[in-house]
Amino acid sequence: MSEEKSPLADLVSGQISLQSELDRIFNIFSKTKALIRPHFILTGASGTGKTLIITSLCEKHNVGFLEINAASLTKEGTSGNSLSKALGPLINLGNKPTVVFVDEFDKLFISGNSNSSSAHETTTGVQNEFLKVLESDSTQVYGDYGKYVDASTKNCLFIFAGAFNNEENITIDRLREIGIKTEFIGRVGLIFNTTKLTLEELYAILENSPLLNNYCRFIKGAQDKKQETIGVIKEYLKNNYELNSLGARVINTLIHSYYINNGKLEKEAIDDIMFHSAIEL
Repeated sequence: MSEEKSPLADLVSGQISLQSELDRIFNIFSKTKALIRPHFILTGASGTGKTLIITSLCEKHNVGFLEINAASLTKEGTSGNSLSKALGPLINLGNKPTVVFVDEFDKLFISGNSNSSSAHETTTGVQNEFLKVLESDSTQVYGDYGKYVDASTKNCLFIFAGAFNNEENITIDRLREIGIKTEFIGRVGLIFNTTKLTLEELYAILENSPLLNNYCRFIKGAQDKKQETIGVIKEYLKNNYELNSLGARVINTLIHSYYINNGKLEKEAIDDIMFHSAIEL
């Protein structure tokens, strides 16, 4: 059985205000049939529901959704996943209003790369390619048989999301410091931030976890010990709250580890997965 998504959007009360603001943007975008497109940047710690909030709003407003992983993008003309390839699915979406969700956008600006010259060239090149797309009603995408074809972008709302080192309340000035060009910010000047999940919100996600329910269904005796399991994982969350770098995603990590290790949470093994020091931006 596949793992269901945890109902994060319903359990994270701290994001209600943000969801309300973004809902207004989606309402404007959908009601005007993409005539008005308030592109924006969405920041916030990993596992705070950025993707889930956006996909939920896409469903609510019946708009298309295309996700791009910015961390894998390469400059056009070099080997790898260029923007023209990543935007290829737009060909099949017709004129339907569509959100292009550019995830891990912050990964384009990590400093300390072993080949800083190459990294800078890629960052600048990818930003310039996004700028061309944002300034135009269409773009060339990689189609069938290796041929480039025109795809409409005039119905696309672009959202650039990233954890940005889990920094809180990212500002335009901070984005400039990180390396985002002024020209880019001029076209995507709206910034929204998710908030870090509270311990109580993590508890609520754990208690409503579909993954935990699946383990209880298929492991003999697990249902009878469900509350005991929740108690053990809650204690671990409480003791390591400040070190959690995965947000809500840590819940599944802990549940898997608990059952795979026969009811134990091996701290050292989990630390290697869920806790890490900050990277330099």
